[in-house]
Amino acid sequence: MSGRDGSEQRSRRVSRREVARAAGVSVTTVTHALNPPPGVRMSSATRERVRRVARELGYRPSFVGRALVSGRSFVAGLLQPAASTLLYPFYQEITLGLSEAMAPCEYHPLLLFRSAAKTYLRVLRQGRIDGMLVLQSERDCSCIEEVAAGGIPTVAVNVHCSLPSLPNLACVHSDHAGLLAALLAEFEDLGCRRLLFFHDYRRHDANASLHEHGEQMLSRLTSRGLRGTTLIPDAVAPREQCRRLFASGWDWDGVFVDGSAMAEMLIEEALRAGVEPGRDFTILVGETSAWRRPTAGPVRAVYCHQPRRIGEAAWALLDALMAGSVTEKDIHIPYRRLPESTGLEVVGTDGDASKTRRRGDDGTNHRLSQSPELAWTRCRCAGAEHGRARD
Repeated sequence: MSGRDGSEQRSRRVSRREVARAAGVSVTTVTHALNPPPGVRMSSATRERVRRVARELGYRPSFVGRALVSGRSFVAGLLQPAASTLLYPFYQEITLGLSEAMAPCEYHPLLLFRSAAKTYLRVLRQGRIDGMLVLQSERDCSCIEEVAAGGIPTVAVNVHCSLPSLPNLACVHSDHAGLLAALLAEFEDLGCRRLLFFHDYRRHDANASLHEHGEQMLSRLTSRGLRGTTLIPDAVAPREQCRRLFASGWDWDGVFVDGSAMAEMLIEEALRAGVEPGRDFTILVGETSAWRRPTAGPVRAVYCHQPRRIGEAAWALLDALMAGSVTEKDIHIPYRRLPESTGLEVVGTDGDASKTRRRGDDGTNHRLSQSPELAWTRCRCAGAEHGRARD
């Protein structure tokens, strides 16, 4: 045989019919041996003989044939608000976790973006994907519901969205109830009684959930001696807003700030006003990732989302939906507390604040009591609308 003939022989794709002939079995037996379908019995000797012959002949499975047999495309859609969100580090980490989890299943993500023309719905109707992951931060779930209404297995990522009328819809997001329970427990352990929550709860699901859980804790506020205030950061002049807070009389001994940049600004203005963070008040910070942490000032701890774990859990949930084996359709990923060597560590609550634990200096976990609960009424402070706890 010439070198050219040998090269052609090696590059030619071996068919299942050739494997069947060499193994002395039917083509159907080859198919079942290489891709065992549920409920089909075959002796281990036959299965191993077919697989050995396939290896010796250099058989490579055909993706098209596999897709026809399984009825799957081995592609999952990943729908994002816009192409610009590809630049968001938080979304990048979620996508990384998702892609790593999909790889062992030989699935691949198909990036899709929302648009006025709703071209992503055409992809659904064409049957090009087996399931859809919808990644967003805003609370409006109309797009998610529209996708799930088409009957395709759908997972809402980074937002809570659950409708009994859509059994093919599930969601995975950070454990906001667990975060609030841990924040309040840490503040209370430190003796803080006048709390300020500095975040915008009007649009994004995470902050809105934190605010709602705070309002739901009205009943135990007075008995625990705590009061809380929510202040919405001024998007135009946040530094001036911080200055007004200290000029009008600082009245809080515990502060939770959403975002490192805002925390650093608050600390800088506090020091200018003669108020010392760490001595006059305790500051805790919420962040989207462990990579983003305050670089200035005495921040006691940073509570971070775990985006990579969110991505991993999102794929596990979609895979279970597609297989019809899902048991839990609302998955909560705990926040991570940094530094982790002292204080509280959120281990996840699954909706039960009593499951929040504190990690002691000896490394053991100690169960915390139910956290104090805050109530808000509307008022204005330092020129910005916020909610204030009843005395």
